[in-house]
Amino acid sequence: MASFRPEPGPTDPPRIQALQATPMVDGRRVVVEVMLSPFRQPPDLELVLYNERGEEVHSLAVMEVMTFQVTYVLHLRRPDPGARYRVEARLLNGETVLDRQEVEVRIPSPVTVEDDAALRRILEEARTIAVVGLSPDPERPSHQVAAYLQRHGYRIIPVNPTISEVLGERSYPDLLSVPEPVDVVDIFRPARYVPEIVEQAIAKGARVIWMPLGVVHFEAAQRAHAAGLQVVMDRCMKIEHRRLLRPED
Repeated sequence: MASFRPEPGPTDPPRIQALQATPMVDGRRVVVEVMLSPFRQPPDLELVLYNERGEEVHSLAVMEVMTFQVTYVLHLRRPDPGARYRVEARLLNGETVLDRQEVEVRIPSPVTVEDDAALRRILEEARTIAVVGLSPDPERPSHQVAAYLQRHGYRIIPVNPTISEVLGERSYPDLLSVPEPVDVVDIFRPARYVPEIVEQAIAKGARVIWMPLGVVHFEAAQRAHAAGLQVVMDRCMKIEHRRLLRPED
């Protein structure tokens, strides 16, 4: 006969009922979810992230946890893609350890291009760049970047439904209306529009999604990566071209 074990009550010391660690798709953050048993006296919580060598990578101390289910984010400054990390959670009452649990988490490989060699290869191999959100205003970043790339031999295709022409090139209302192949899709639109543009880029057969400085959408980047596209995020194509290919202009 199975023995009856009563549920812990508010007078019992708090315990960790569940601990879960989930890596984010950017490979630099781990979301830690902790579920605690009911408690009367709010405990202190300490979270520590260790790499495979047992070295402490990040720690977080929370004084007087007030809820039974809490979520925190641990950051990795120099993640090791594919490596296993260990998250340790400790409930404390002063110097006394009330409970302790740990869980492993594997950091995913990055879905964005990060190394200079791959960036240089993209810039050297690309010929046709569709600039989504290209503005006719010479003061706008999209116009300045597109004009710079055009001067350096790239074919620029404007994608903007509000204009008919810019930089001497016909403008199209969306990517699917462009009648020729596209190598790179450079997205000068707010992040909320990126998923739809990525879907069009996949259907179009583009090879690279490029999001300029300030444009970040990890889920769309993961979708593009899964479809076989390379993804560059939060980088300026003009700056990277100057930095890596070092043209005189």
